[in-house]
Amino acid sequence: MFTVFSRRLYFICDKIPVRHLRNRRFDRPGANPGLDNRLGAFKEDGIKIQDDDVEEFMEQSDSNFYNVGEAYNAHLNETLMGKHKIKLQIVKEKYFKENMPNLLTWSEKEQIRHLAATQPDEWTPQRIAESFPVTEQVAKKLLKYPWKPTTEERIARHDTSAMRNWRELKEGTLDIPEDLRTHFLKFSERKIPPLNKKSIKVDVSQEKIGEFEQIVQRCASNEENNRTSDKFEHSELNSNEESKPTRKDWKKVTLDELASKIKTRLDKGKDVNVPDRMIMDSINTVPSNTVNTNEINKEIELFNEKKDEKSITNYKKEDTEIVPGPSYPERIRIPKKAYQRGATYKVDDCFYDHDGRFLYRVIGMTDSH
Repeated sequence: MFTVFSRRLYFICDKIPVRHLRNRRFDRPGANPGLDNRLGAFKEDGIKIQDDDVEEFMEQSDSNFYNVGEAYNAHLNETLMGKHKIKLQIVKEKYFKENMPNLLTWSEKEQIRHLAATQPDEWTPQRIAESFPVTEQVAKKLLKYPWKPTTEERIARHDTSAMRNWRELKEGTLDIPEDLRTHFLKFSERKIPPLNKKSIKVDVSQEKIGEFEQIVQRCASNEENNRTSDKFEHSELNSNEESKPTRKDWKKVTLDELASKIKTRLDKGKDVNVPDRMIMDSINTVPSNTVNTNEINKEIELFNEKKDEKSITNYKKEDTEIVPGPSYPERIRIPKKAYQRGATYKVDDCFYDHDGRFLYRVIGMTDSH
């Protein structure tokens, strides 16, 4: 019987691999299996634990259910403080915008838009702020607004303003934080890319006039329209008078009476029509001995044309010539000696802020007024 049992044991052991028996010796549970498993999980997560601080680390990692309420209140406070900070940041960006000077040329802005459009994952606003003289907020605004071509004059004014800001930055007169100044000065010797020809727009529209010039032109056009309407009414009145039919006077008069009336009008200096002149000429040229009394006493029909007498009034042509106002610069250069933050500077009838930007203009106000 013993031989049969040993034979069965041999067949069972033959089916078990030897490596399982060898590895089984190292999988024996230690004295603290729970602690060992937790340490193994921490090591898998990449948490470094020293042998001296194992017990202290495990005690801190244990959950303390007696202070659950305090932990929850701390979590709520952190959440509310985060929301409060976000609201403050939104209000700051909306109502208290930092006046950051523009240090980018038109071609550099095009380069930024091209990089963000072709490689958006790589060229984020943070990466753009690190690679160009611009802040992250300005980079977001630059990528937000769509690109449009513009005229050469506007591009030239834009680049001139950027170069002036660079000059002020190097001189130290530009009012920006010191960390931004240090960051921007890293790009002072950069190479500016050439301008793309597609950015230039052919301007075929008329230049937009100013508010005061628009008022003057509107008044001038109204006066011109009134003058044109007066001329039209005057010409229409003359045409109506010329086309007015002649009234017939069926009153019976003799030749002597007609001649006396015509002569009276001539003496008063009034105009006499052609038929009346012919009558007067015929009376003056006919001899007295050949005049027939029957012909003289003959009654004729009189066509009396009544004309309205018009008085001539003096008309003085108004001076409607538009005198163009003097041009003014959109920005001025303020000397260092006269520079004062928050001050307002006056040049002729124009007012500028402490950065030299144009604020407003009072037409007619000069140094003599």
